[in-house]
Amino acid sequence: MSVFARMNHYVRHYRTALNRRRTERLIDTLPAEIRKDIGWPAHYTSIQSDGRDNRSISRF
Repeated sequence: MSVFARMNHYVRHYRTALNRRRTERLIDTLPAEIRKDIGWPAHYTSIQSDGRDNRSISRF
């Protein structure tokens, strides 16, 4: 794997993490009733608790 391919890989993952965090912040600003309707707290806590889909920026 070349240096450019590795850098591209890193940048793609970094952007994905930024977009995910931006989405989390946006959804967190919604009223609790709407978050409950879309299942946000349950989905988010299940992702965080099992660790399989933890793509936060802090991992980089």
